[in-house]
Amino acid sequence: MDYSMVRFRWSLQALAAPAEIQLQLFPDFEWKVDELAIEFDQWYQVIKRRRTLFTVKARKLLEDLNKKLDEISGPDNSRFWMEETLKTDSAWEAIRDLARLALNAMGWPIENPMLERS
Repeated sequence: MDYSMVRFRWSLQALAAPAEIQLQLFPDFEWKVDELAIEFDQWYQVIKRRRTLFTVKARKLLEDLNKKLDEISGPDNSRFWMEETLKTDSAWEAIRDLARLALNAMGWPIENPMLERS
């Protein structure tokens, strides 16, 4: 697996992890909730051009996940990007569920990502 796929898998596992784990993945000086989405978006933009690597089901789930993140983005949705909201809001639970489904569709393990991004 090449570097971009390793990074993408990490970002997907990060989105699938429980909120308590998600908040441990980034240093305190970063906007942790933002970083979850930024990390996913960065690597999703790289790998989505490789459509032939993914099943139709995986592509659809990844597109749905990306859309869900887009829905809670923007200045009118700043409440979604608070740590407490990450822990308690149903939108974030739906994102975690979609990420787990996408991991499964990709044939990747549903496990907490390593704390160190490599």
